[in-house]
Amino acid sequence: MPRFEQRQLQWTDIVGRFEAKSHSEHVRHARGMMEKLRSEGDRFLKGKPDQLRRWCHYCTQLLNFLRDLDQRRASKQQSLETAMREFIQEFEHSTGRMSQILYGALEDPDNNEAAKQIMTLFELIYRVSTYAVVSAWIADKHEETTYRITVNLATGDRKDEGTHTPMRVLKKYRKSTKRL
Repeated sequence: MPRFEQRQLQWTDIVGRFEAKSHSEHVRHARGMMEKLRSEGDRFLKGKPDQLRRWCHYCTQLLNFLRDLDQRRASKQQSLETAMREFIQEFEHSTGRMSQILYGALEDPDNNEAAKQIMTLFELIYRVSTYAVVSAWIADKHEETTYRITVNLATGDRKDEGTHTPMRVLKKYRKSTKRL
């Protein structure tokens, strides 16, 4: 019987655990997976511009939700519960429509390996996007980076200064930062 460590690399290995990553990393993973989903649409829907346009529209809707996360949190007008509800609604709507497009574009989608991979990608996108939404509301999941450039216009001298404050993982969650 093979050991767990010797198994093939999987998407979940790449994403990692929730506590191990900062909010910005979770958002980057989610956006990257959504861009991968968009490119899969390009591959499947060649020669079908109307379906491709709709596919890209739904990908953009999901990407826009992630782009607006920091504004939603900063405005204090939206709670985490409301943001999660809105994300789930958007995700269900967008992926449902994309599934309809996919099933309409393929002759036998139930036996198509690439279609199964897209369905797996939907599940992964849900996971990483949920991580991104939840981490947006957790203060210690945020990193802070500042960079300042001072230029003396008379002499042309330039001075660069930067600081980076990494996210803090509370002691009780540190065990959850290790790989499985």
